[in-house]
Amino acid sequence: MNRESRQLLTINALYALIPVLLMIVPRLFAKAELAPYGAGYAAYMALVEFGVIVLPALLWCCTPAGRPAARALWVRRPGPELLLVAPLACCSYFAINGVTVLWTLLLGALGLGQVQQTIAPPQTGGQLAVGLLVIALIPALCEEAFFRGVLQPALHRRLPPWAAVVLGGCLFGLVHGQLAALPGHVLLGIGLCLVAYWTRSVWVTMLWHLIQNGIALVISYFSGAILQASQGMTGMDASAMLTQQPLMMAISALMLLFSFGAGTALFLALLWAATRARRERPVTRAQESVHPLAWSPLLLAAVCIAIQYARSGISMWGGAA
Repeated sequence: MNRESRQLLTINALYALIPVLLMIVPRLFAKAELAPYGAGYAAYMALVEFGVIVLPALLWCCTPAGRPAARALWVRRPGPELLLVAPLACCSYFAINGVTVLWTLLLGALGLGQVQQTIAPPQTGGQLAVGLLVIALIPALCEEAFFRGVLQPALHRRLPPWAAVVLGGCLFGLVHGQLAALPGHVLLGIGLCLVAYWTRSVWVTMLWHLIQNGIALVISYFSGAILQASQGMTGMDASAMLTQQPLMMAISALMLLFSFGAGTALFLALLWAATRARRERPVTRAQESVHPLAWSPLLLAAVCIAIQYARSGISMWGGAA
């Protein structure tokens, strides 16, 4: 196995390690009573994001074998295109939510109900601040550092650009292990991979990821007032609307998808135009052929991910995972 194959094998193994650890680490802390948004909860979230996703790759990049991957990191300083990220993230958030509602309705038609949120919405300003740190900022930094910083450049060296973007986005979405949010995570992953390829900068995707998670957290902070207002207008809560008014919810989701999807497409086009000069030099392709065994760790990842989605589906069906 040549050097290119060994490097790809190691990077794929680092990816496969993530779902393995995500199955083990939560069970180690299953009996720990962590108050939502408390110090223990914040430390646990930081441990999962940094220890599971970043630390193994960081240690490998410090070795002689991993230094070529470290030098290939997409860390180019962003330019004025950074101003397009905030409106892009806002539009994509609501477009993805439209897809998620449609997906939820489809799962409901198949007999898979909603799952109670594992993370309670923040109730105070202090909890919101902690949430923005450990649910928005730290995941944006850690996940982008590995998925767009380490994994995606490795894929682009061995695959055509479109294949690397799609595969990188799917690998990002699948590793989250949440059936109810699967299409949204995959679409977000593909969008992040596309922007990373255009800009050659993880700083841009970190900002997009941060804003995306931050919007979700802020909306959950105000969710009580939003749900109360919605219930006052419709006479039923959101979960009841999903089951009793699926057509209304589907129409609302399609309106979200098409209106904010158009905005997302517009800002992506503007970002593509703004970064054209940065793509004058294409990504260097590997000169050596890659041994098929270099992709074998993805089989282990697929098994672990399948188990996670099976557990998620069982919990949505009403059984015990």
